[in-house]
Amino acid sequence: MRNTVFGLSLLVMAGCSTEPLVSDFNGSSVKLQTDAFTPLAEAKRMSQAEADRICGKVGKQAEYASSREVPGYVYEHLYLCL
Repeated sequence: MRNTVFGLSLLVMAGCSTEPLVSDFNGSSVKLQTDAFTPLAEAKRMSQAEADRICGKVGKQAEYASSREVPGYVYEHLYLCL
């Protein structure tokens, strides 16, 4: 029973995609975090839109630099504000 509940909870979480969270912004770059259960292509698409919005607040455009997986089932995406 316990394994069934755990398995079902993983399936439910896998179907959910959350909005990117800003983890760092300094005017020149922005780091966004997405959960690892979201497909990477979709996570990059959503984070690009959010980076464009954040960098746009200081009159700049976001350019993708890199992504990495960090502990806690999270991807971190770095964008440069140019």
